[in-house]
Amino acid sequence: MPSTSITATNCRSTASCKIETGEIDWHSLSATDDEYSQPVVRLIDAILTDAVKHGASDIHFEPEANFLRIRYRIDGMLRQIRALHKSYWPAMTVRIKVLSGMNIAEMRAPQDGRIGLTVSGRTIDFRVAAQPTIHGENIVLRVLDRQKGIVPLEGLGLAEDHLHQLKLMISRPEGIILVTGPTGSGKTTTLYSVLNHINSEGIHIMTLEDPVEYPMAMVRQTSVAEAAKLDFANGIRSMMRQDPDVILVGEIRDAETAEMAFRAAMTGHQVYSTLHTNSAIGAVPRLLDIGVLPDIMAGNIIGIVAQRLVRRLCDYCKTPYHAEPHEIRLLGALGEGPHPVLFRPTGCELCDFQGYRGRLAIMELLRIDAGIDELIARRATTHEIRNRALLQGFTTLADDGMQRVLDGTTSLEELARVVDLTDRM
Repeated sequence: MPSTSITATNCRSTASCKIETGEIDWHSLSATDDEYSQPVVRLIDAILTDAVKHGASDIHFEPEANFLRIRYRIDGMLRQIRALHKSYWPAMTVRIKVLSGMNIAEMRAPQDGRIGLTVSGRTIDFRVAAQPTIHGENIVLRVLDRQKGIVPLEGLGLAEDHLHQLKLMISRPEGIILVTGPTGSGKTTTLYSVLNHINSEGIHIMTLEDPVEYPMAMVRQTSVAEAAKLDFANGIRSMMRQDPDVILVGEIRDAETAEMAFRAAMTGHQVYSTLHTNSAIGAVPRLLDIGVLPDIMAGNIIGIVAQRLVRRLCDYCKTPYHAEPHEIRLLGALGEGPHPVLFRPTGCELCDFQGYRGRLAIMELLRIDAGIDELIARRATTHEIRNRALLQGFTTLADDGMQRVLDGTTSLEELARVVDLTDRM
């Protein structure tokens, strides 16, 4: 696949910084120029390098009727960084497609590709997706930084109790551990951190992903390939013949994949996978809906982790204030004293005047014990499972988030953006 190399050293001499300083001659990028012209090459290189420098997770190229909008997703929020004349977009599209190995003649069907670049000495992968729209092709690039992708388990920023519970779950030799949450909630990062924690010469780890995002040493990683008729179910069936100790399945999407994942768990393997649900307890009815029998679930689920990512307040500019009456009601029993001190974002140069720098995970961990297994086996309601979990110390996403609000790590406004707090009002 085509790749290129970008090296950014001195800000004033590299194209990446010319976006901000206005040194790029935008008028020289006419679509009538040769599509491989140097200005277009420099422009695309500048945008990709600039996105990596700002820690963006996604780059959006969004054509409108008369202009092209370019946005970065930074810390989970989209931020517009440039608007260009619509006439520049055709040449830019061709350049991105050439880099990512797409068909430049196909403009009416969705396409996927990948770009490998070296930015400031770091290997960066961009997963590219093109989608036809009424105003032209919309292209989104997912930025995959290998250095940032695998975080030590202790570096996830988990509460001490949650870290302890997660390590207890990992220590069980067989069964399935599910990580749930919406797209972009950090499920893959958590799973890679767990695999990195247990990875050693003594165990054989295999993964089946769509696609492989971060290569890991000593881990056998396979991408799902429709052309080769390798889906999740067939892939698990094949991996079972490779003598694995630990299996990671990218996502449980259907009954066949779920059946094979639980079969692997029942035959003495430790299995990790993701599931799209809103809560840890919600994974049980979701599995039932997919078609997993309760007798198979009971005794084979080690635990379920639900997580979200919230933006971390900038330590240099966050401002303390006394909680208002409606905020005290939200805090509930966690709030100390009549007027607990909270923090709100302000904005400074270090955080690009956003008030936030970086993100952290908030979690709820449901460890499945014999009592919950019995409830699952007899198809108990989520309310019954929740009550049982609360008796063993289960804390919800909202409670974990509220604790982060009280210790000044994030703001109540940010927590309400990602977690439903309406039942606490």
